[in-house]
Order: sequence, then structure tokens, then C-alpha cells
Amino acid sequence: MHPSELILRKTPFLFIKRLGVLILFFALLPAFVALALDLRGDYQQSMLARMVPDYTLFVVLLLALVEFLLVAIAFISWYLPIYQVDGWAVVRRTGGVQGEKLLAELSGVAAVAVSQGPLGRRLDYGDLALNDAAGARLATLKDIPNPEHYAAQIMAMVELARARQAMQQPARAADLIAAGEGQFVEFKASLMWDYYRQAVNKDLYEPVMKNLVAFMNTAGGALLIGVSDAGEVLGLERDFGALPKKNADGFENAFNMAFNNMIGVEFRQFVALAFEQIEDQTICLLSVQPARVPAYLTFKGKEEFYIRAGNTSQPLTVSQATRYIALNFAPDRRAGSLPHPAKASTPRG
Repeated sequence: MHPSELILRKTPFLFIKRLGVLILFFALLPAFVALALDLRGDYQQSMLARMVPDYTLFVVLLLALVEFLLVAIAFISWYLPIYQVDGWAVVRRTGGVQGEKLLAELSGVAAVAVSQGPLGRRLDYGDLALNDAAGARLATLKDIPNPEHYAAQIMAMVELARARQAMQQPARAADLIAAGEGQFVEFKASLMWDYYRQAVNKDLYEPVMKNLVAFMNTAGGALLIGVSDAGEVLGLERDFGALPKKNADGFENAFNMAFNNMIGVEFRQFVALAFEQIEDQTICLLSVQPARVPAYLTFKGKEEFYIRAGNTSQPLTVSQATRYIALNFAPDRRAGSLPHPAKASTPRG
């Protein structure tokens, strides 16, 4: 499963290094000043002497306060700035007045290069350079722990972002068939015609709708009906023959009825349906956008939650689905981040 979001914080070693530098150059400064200027006499005449009569004790307390402030500054300067990588962009958040800064659009990243110094190799941290297809650097994520791991995670998210972007573009069924089944493409021989029984079998609605739910819950995809698993074009003529209205319009009516009953009419907006002619046979191409809320499949009184995992659609248990939904359907994750399905391009023959 692809991560939906990464929060990268700089290595804790950076905090220790900053703390050492601050203490070395600043925490000892008041002591040198006090010794060099010998302010003991002036201190005894000040109002501070009434609260802390002993000058040496005052210097100790002052140093402790300065060191505490320096530790707090070093911690905040390490802890607050983060790199956030989601399905669309890489952002640097500081938590201060600067807010956030967009570093790169994820779909524009072509490679993530890892660089580590001698100390970084020993302590397993380094920089991640995000480069475009021309090799130009888009952004650098500095001092990241376990950089090889996070580089792989980011590249997995880049592939997913590219797939999302590709799903917004018109796609020809012939090209999808030539590429074969995968994470974002599924073939089904028919909607209701059972080639083994040579008869109508409405239980075949279930594998079609299951894959549509999985695509909507993950990153979208394309489902072709009338194509075998091996990529052989079978056409929809047998499905047409089993319908009262024996044409593409009757097929779409049957599909809509099954979809509304098993998934819900409110999700129909995320699926664009088109027919294409290949090898003198009609096939149905369903282009699926990611849904903004979780989609469930209801079949024979049982409700299930599916996601796309590799080239298969997998059901999740209740606990798995709860975690997945919490990570992937946060209020700011999908809303407004993708074009409305009604505006997405519909593949044409």
C-alpha cells in the first residue's frame, strides 16, 4: 500500500549539535562578561541584590536561565520545522510566521537522490534532493533520518501522483489493453454473461463493482468490460443479448441499476462510462476517479470495503478499514485537491 502522507522531521542529532554550539558560544558568555567587568559592586547596589543577596548565586541562576532558554530555542528550531509530503506536493511547514512553503509538485519529481556525509553515514541521516526529469533540482530536504527509506517512500508517492494525473487525461481502450492489467487497470469479460455456464449470471456484477469500489477508495483506475484477463477482446454482444434493450443504451441502464444498488447512486459521479469499438466489437470503458468519501460494496446483504493493492482488489477488515480511512480520507486530503469527476475528460474512441 502506498503511504498517503509523510511527515519528515530532521534527525534528532541536529538538535544535539545545535545545543552544543549554543551552549559553547552563548551559555558561557555571561560568565566571561561577569569576570571581565567585575560587576559585584554595582550588583550589591542594585535592586536585584535584595532578591538574591549573593552575587555568585545570582550569576549561577542567570547562567541556568540562559541555558534553559537556549535549550528551548534549540529544541523549537529542530522540532517545529517539518517537511510534509502528501499525494500532490512537498511542503515545508515552520509553525511560525512564515507558515508553509510549497517546495515541489509531486507529479514533477522524477528522482530522489540521497547524499550523506561521513557522520551522516554513521548516524544514518542525510539530504534528499528532489530532481525533475531534466535533472534540475526542485528542492532539498535536509538532515533526514533513514534517508534511503524515505527516498523510496517518496518515489512510491510520486508514481501514485503520476497515475492520478494520467487518469485525468483521455485514455484509449486499445492502449490500456496493450499495457495489460495492473495497479490502475482491470479487465472483465462481461457484466452478466457467464462464459463457463453459457448463461446469464447476475453474481458477476459483484467482481465488476468490487473493482470500481477499490479504485474509488485508492487512486482511481480504468475497468474494461468485454476483455478477458489475458487481454483478448470478447465484446459485449453476449451481454447485449441478455438485455431487454439489446444495445449499449440497455447495457448502461443495467450497469446503472446494479451500481446504484450495490455501491450507491451518490458515487456514480466518480465513474465515467464510454463505449469503444475494437476489432469490430464493442467494449465498455469505465474511467474511475478517487472518491471524496469511503465507498462500500453491498452484495447479498454483506457490506465490504475494498482498496486496490497492486493488480488486485483486496477487502479490508473493520480495523484495517478504520485505519485506512483515517489516513486517506481526512477532510483536507481529497476535498478540492482533484478536479470534480464531472469535469474530468471522458475517454473517446
